[in-house]
Amino acid sequence: MDMTSVMEMALKSGALEQVSGMLGVDEKTAETAIETVMPMLLKGMQGQMSNKETQPGFLKALMDHSADDTDDLKKAVKNVDMEDGAKIVNHLLGGAQQEEVAAKAKKKSGLDKKTILKLMAILAPILMSKMGKTAKKETAKSSSGDMMSVVGGLLDGVDAKDVVNILGMLMK
Repeated sequence: MDMTSVMEMALKSGALEQVSGMLGVDEKTAETAIETVMPMLLKGMQGQMSNKETQPGFLKALMDHSADDTDDLKKAVKNVDMEDGAKIVNHLLGGAQQEEVAAKAKKKSGLDKKTILKLMAILAPILMSKMGKTAKKETAKSSSGDMMSVVGGLLDGVDAKDVVNILGMLMK
């Protein structure tokens, strides 16, 4: 399974409405902001996976979050742990990169930095859960049973265009 499939699972109908309501913005504005921040969160995941020092902690976090109930995405968004989400974003992006992402998303969506950081805190735990669940399944199926290979393969080659296409298809 590739990251496209993970994203298809992660963003089901109704989630955009829930996110936009939590942010207090219209759905189109929320979608624009999501399209901007999601690729950066995925790149942060790639960075965690490719760094030998952060890789073990990242894999543990994926497994921890794989137990989160995200089958009903609308409910998962509503019940997301924002404090945990902010910590995840900090691990994935660090302070300077968060500022860059917020500035880029602000320019494209018109949302303020605080709202963009809130959006990232909503998305990060759900993305970690979906990635963790998928990695668990794929690892169990693989002949090697190597979690690092599976997660690396899921994140390999994901680019912003893929994410935008997926979001456009699923968030209508």
